[in-house]
Amino acid sequence: MEEKQGVKIGMPILGGLIAAILGGIVWAAIAAMTEYEVGLIAILIGALTGYAVVLFSNKRIATVHKVIAVLFALVGILLGKYLTVVYFTSELFGDVSVMELVFDNEMISAFVETFQEYFGQPIDLLFIVLAIVSAWQIPGRMARTSLATDASSSDHAPRA
Repeated sequence: MEEKQGVKIGMPILGGLIAAILGGIVWAAIAAMTEYEVGLIAILIGALTGYAVVLFSNKRIATVHKVIAVLFALVGILLGKYLTVVYFTSELFGDVSVMELVFDNEMISAFVETFQEYFGQPIDLLFIVLAIVSAWQIPGRMARTSLATDASSSDHAPRA
């Protein structure tokens, strides 16, 4: 898993996972504080996973890294939606804590059964697409910027 044709993917996967978890938690925390789901957070999750994958790959980007960023952006969005549902469910029932519900099999099953309700609106799909675009483009742009910086610094190096 670590290396495929000279491309390291183990650390970028770890970076994407960390970004997805943090992004999902931030999404749910903002939804809990505002009592409103802010779709722009999905785009930020895409950007965050893209940056994390780049940082954890030492700026050596291949297409597989873009795919990793996109997959973890989707994981972060899914986690954010799930944690938001868990939070509002715990508020509704009052006597159940968020931590109890997060790993509750009934809660997970209910979320899976009603999955389409959480992602079925056109605006949800728009923000998901924008998150995917962010996650895909950021690694490529950062890699090009890094290569351009490296090339320009070698152009200005003193010559013997």
